[in-house]
Amino acid sequence: MANNGPEQKNYAEIERLETLLQTLRENPSTARETEAIREIGLEMALAVREVGAMLINVGWEQSYASKHDSQQSG
Repeated sequence: MANNGPEQKNYAEIERLETLLQTLRENPSTARETEAIREIGLEMALAVREVGAMLINVGWEQSYASKHDSQQSG
């Protein structure tokens, strides 16, 4: 996987958000804790969805290429 690819950027963002969430949970005195946790959860869900969409696209492209190659050779 490329270090600067979109997948790697999403994984790095997820890790950053997980660290923020852990910090919030360790310091419950934050006034906006509940709202901040919700925002972090939403951002994590979006990042995971993007990674999933990329994986689906890669799988579809590989599946298409495989079918296309077998049609040409047959």
